[in-house]
Amino acid sequence: MPLARAWTAQRTTCGHRHFERIGEPCRSGERLVELAAVLQRSTRILVPLLELKNPELWLSGWRQLPEGEEPQTGEDGSHSPPLARSTAMQIIPAIDLLDGACVRLHQGDYDRVTRFSDDPVAQAIEWQRQGAERLHLVDLDGARSGEPVNDSVVQAITAALTIPVQLGGGVRSAQRAEELLATGLDRVILGTVAVEQPELVRDLARRYPGRIVVGIDARNGKVATRGWIDESTVEATELARSLEGSGVAAIISTDIATDGTLAGPNLEALAAMARASSIPVIASGGVGDLADLLALLALAPLGVEGVIVGRALYDGRVDLAEALAAIGPARLQDAIPPSIA
Repeated sequence: MPLARAWTAQRTTCGHRHFERIGEPCRSGERLVELAAVLQRSTRILVPLLELKNPELWLSGWRQLPEGEEPQTGEDGSHSPPLARSTAMQIIPAIDLLDGACVRLHQGDYDRVTRFSDDPVAQAIEWQRQGAERLHLVDLDGARSGEPVNDSVVQAITAALTIPVQLGGGVRSAQRAEELLATGLDRVILGTVAVEQPELVRDLARRYPGRIVVGIDARNGKVATRGWIDESTVEATELARSLEGSGVAAIISTDIATDGTLAGPNLEALAAMARASSIPVIASGGVGDLADLLALLALAPLGVEGVIVGRALYDGRVDLAEALAAIGPARLQDAIPPSIA
């Protein structure tokens, strides 16, 4: 029986799920199979033929992601995951605005700034050209001071793009949220007020269905506010749980310790956040390469439906087109059964 050309890795540490057979060399009398990762052809591995035929490790062909079931609510208010979701995970490029420029902070530290572009509008157009389906803006000046500083840049970006744009940073009143939504933004992200004025969040979510997102930024499991300068006593998962039924469109979950580090997302924290409520979760912070994006697929069945990527895109560590092929609408990958306890 001829050996299949396509293989799905059931358990692998190399960060790639799907491979193509490119050769069958022999070494010391042992028959090996040479495989190349579909999404990164330069990644090649040699697998003993007997190992390749072990169904616990490898499956022949590329399986499709099956339709799943809705999560069930437990007596404690937690939500069990569906079996799997066929919806793609959205990749959302980030543009952080500081004094009108496109920058990135390291772990939210305003004294550790990397400046990437003095033309955020041109950068936004480029992300759209490369296939982005949504753009994430952060007004760092607004987050720190609560004052609108970059509104002219935000308006120029929304006017230049056809994809939806969301913005967070310094949105601490109903008036400010309404002003931003009137500029053409698809969504506004509320952070500090979710802790200090939870009823304001619920009111806005009722009045603007699908357009209000809550950003939960955590340091050591506790919610940080006012541009990550202040730390509250509120547990991040408790805040997520309190938003259940509020009408909030999504929760953006950021682990401050990993943000801007390229060290990989905090999968445990994301899993806990997704389990805390049925509200879709968008991961933010720590993505450093394609393997990190693939690892997030394990959390898709829990309700993690998107990921914000910043520094890794600007540094060239992640290619947006390749990332979209990895976890976007036409992805080959299956959802790996979650192993996060």
